[in-house]
Amino acid sequence: MINFILSLLQSIFSIVFKKRKDIIFTLLLLKKENEIYKRHLNLQNKRIATRRTDRISLSLIKSLSKQAINHLTIVKPKTLLDWQRRFIKNYWTYKHKSPGRKPVSKEIKALILEMKQENHLWGSMKISDELKKVGIEIHPTTVNKIIKTFRKNGQIQPVGSWKKFLKAHWNSLFSMDYMTIDTLFGKRFYLLVILELKSRRIVKWSVTQYPCREFVKQRIADFSEEYPDSHLIHDNDSQFISIDYSQYNIKAVNTCVSAPNMNAFVERVIGTIRREALDHFLMISEKQVRNIIKNYVDYYNHHRPHQGIGRIPDEISEVGTGVIKTREILAGLHHDYYRSSAQIL
Repeated sequence: MINFILSLLQSIFSIVFKKRKDIIFTLLLLKKENEIYKRHLNLQNKRIATRRTDRISLSLIKSLSKQAINHLTIVKPKTLLDWQRRFIKNYWTYKHKSPGRKPVSKEIKALILEMKQENHLWGSMKISDELKKVGIEIHPTTVNKIIKTFRKNGQIQPVGSWKKFLKAHWNSLFSMDYMTIDTLFGKRFYLLVILELKSRRIVKWSVTQYPCREFVKQRIADFSEEYPDSHLIHDNDSQFISIDYSQYNIKAVNTCVSAPNMNAFVERVIGTIRREALDHFLMISEKQVRNIIKNYVDYYNHHRPHQGIGRIPDEISEVGTGVIKTREILAGLHHDYYRSSAQIL
């Protein structure tokens, strides 16, 4: 169609104007160039930019007059040929208004993610059937692709992940581990910590210089009286694995060699005790060590906000209508801020 129009225009101009044709197109070309240069000066661009209408006009002039194009200075003749090929290619290329299948909306994708997270045993076929129940028709293959994308982005945890296991046993899950404390005179003490994972509360702690098997058994016995039918995570220390926890009505969970995060919560607490308390004192005696641990555990359980759970592990409700006051913890190493009781005038 374009070639026919160009041939028709060329024939008309050749018949009507004959010799004046080249002069007319040369003037049109120079006028168009002048327009482009003026626009370039107004815009103050470093590079001369041409619009779509400019390219179409110059290409038409080039097709209708071969001599007029010799006066073109703004672009090279080769560029005009490229423009012309591009126009023809775009004209004959079919443009789809909405190519491919209709995309899945963000709301449906979010629903698929929610179904998979809440029902980790469900596959793409099961999720597709559940969507049909609420009037959403999606092929299982599409559901599978969406789930793979979520899993690749880390939004879906593996079925047997340790994180899911912990959440399934929050109410009865505890963790236990040792830490060492060295004094200024070369003595080494051992601190045994038992942590409740759901509340991050230190439920039991004890300091000894001789961490033998009988010491651990006595602490497990005391722990089982307050927390029966619980699961207790511990590492493969010989003092831990040599105890029969079933006689205390406790289920022991040994950490695996290839799963370093199995006991991460209590290990983080041990690091916190060291960084926020012990590292700032010169340890001299067992009495001093016990006093520091006692004061810090009380601060940790009752006054220190925990970032992991967004609250204080064992928060004590206090009246919050009076003046803001502060109390020193560990000789001013930390401070606890609270409101005093409101005074009645």
